[in-house]
Amino acid sequence: PFQFCLAYLTLYSMGGYFPWVFVAERAKEYGADESKANQQLAAAGGSLSLGAFLCLAVGDHLRKTPMQIQAFAMVAMGCSTIMMLVVNNYAGLLSSIMLYSFFNGGALFLCGPCVEQALISPEKCAHGFGHTQFWVSVFVLLGGPFAAFLYDATGSYTPPYLAGGLCLALSGAVAALADLSVKKRRKRLSLRGSHTLSSSTTEYIYKARNLSVESSV
Repeated sequence: PFQFCLAYLTLYSMGGYFPWVFVAERAKEYGADESKANQQLAAAGGSLSLGAFLCLAVGDHLRKTPMQIQAFAMVAMGCSTIMMLVVNNYAGLLSSIMLYSFFNGGALFLCGPCVEQALISPEKCAHGFGHTQFWVSVFVLLGGPFAAFLYDATGSYTPPYLAGGLCLALSGAVAALADLSVKKRRKRLSLRGSHTLSSSTTEYIYKARNLSVESSV
């Protein structure tokens, strides 16, 4: 399960950077001045915070695992990236950015719980988080240059936006596979009489802490 988790988080990190390389240029193409183009960052920040807050407030009540919620958010981000490509005015571009950032807030908030869910054993969390952060950082650095390369090679915004949207949608699909893999592993562990984790987002964190205390006693 951890390999699946690492794969979709790296895809998410790379694809998620693609839209931001060109948003200022796209805004100016629609007649927005420099100050108005910068409003996109404020709108994106507010939407991202709202998405994270709502995920915290209602995520546990959905009775879905962190990976299931994150998979939905990543697919929605992929669709929002494609929307940025097809809109033909500044208002549409700004709406697409806000929608993208809203779901990105939820996806970012759940990165920690998803790694915990994938690792199952709390004792492996420290190594797993470090390993994940390293590869996510690498692919974040690759996202911008690769998006610029696609634009320079084709002279069009279409390839980088399509590549970013497909990366995000694919990361959501891999997240769904990771969730299924975790469920199968949990089932095998439960058949062996091992501890299993609960299905809600918040309880993943609390259960991991309790297992750590029990294992140290």
